[in-house]
Amino acid sequence: MARPHLGSAPIPLRMAPQQTARNPTWSSGVLNPVGIGERNWTDWQPPSLSAAPMPQGAAQIRQVLGDASRAERPQVALTVMEGLDDRQLAHLASSEEGLAALVALDDALADAPAHLGDAQFQRDRIDDALDAPAPDKDDSAGAVGVTRTTVQIGKNTVTWTDDSEGRPIRAEADLSEVFDGIDRSSAETKAQRDSADRGIEGDQGGHVIGHRFVKDQGLKNLFPQNGNFNVSAYKTLENEWADWIDSGKEVHITVDLTPKHQDRPDSVRVSYEVTDPADGRVVYDQRVTFRNEAGQHYDRVPRADMANA
Repeated sequence: MARPHLGSAPIPLRMAPQQTARNPTWSSGVLNPVGIGERNWTDWQPPSLSAAPMPQGAAQIRQVLGDASRAERPQVALTVMEGLDDRQLAHLASSEEGLAALVALDDALADAPAHLGDAQFQRDRIDDALDAPAPDKDDSAGAVGVTRTTVQIGKNTVTWTDDSEGRPIRAEADLSEVFDGIDRSSAETKAQRDSADRGIEGDQGGHVIGHRFVKDQGLKNLFPQNGNFNVSAYKTLENEWADWIDSGKEVHITVDLTPKHQDRPDSVRVSYEVTDPADGRVVYDQRVTFRNEAGQHYDRVPRADMANA
């Protein structure tokens, strides 16, 4: 699904916004060559990954994306994805460098114009690769310790999936209530410190699903999160959820922390949709991948546009 830019004009709320400001020039449904450069991207071929070690292949992918202009990047990402089979995607997902390459591809495809119709299909392939067990791991052994906990908090229902060491790897939430102005218990504050201690310098104990929606839930709802990311882009996203709820809608969220089986996730993948409880109609959907580092950005839906959804 294409991501239209959120500007001053009304937006079609069934579609998701861009997550980074882009200013491509389009003409008759194709890239306008003015200002793009002299490369012939029609004849461009993705790097061969079959014989290269995965970190090298991942570096090649990030390089070709980095060499492309912002306007070129969606088409370049689409061409790369069409040259990768599912086995190669799975190998990329099994390494940190490969994960970064997949996130970069997903970010580029998120900005694809409507005429690149396969962009959503390729983003789904990336999601499948990130969700699949790594090929060099015996996930059946680790699955024994995986736990799923479902909690009802007021009108909200959340299911957390934690690994064998109690680290959250996924949360699924159905939200229709916001608890404003609630204090955090000393136990919750301690759990946040303990979670931050699993990370690196500058991390905080960040909530997978915001505290205002689920109250105190302890370590199952906490992960080591870069402090800047926590109080900027992720808080903006949570504010958007709260405003949808305040407008009378329901918000259905899935958050995946990747890679699995490590103390500190490198990426946070969020997908959510907004429904009208009056008729069950989906009025908006969004999907975004964040790096667990400073400098993340999220372009939210203006509150004024929610009233008309």
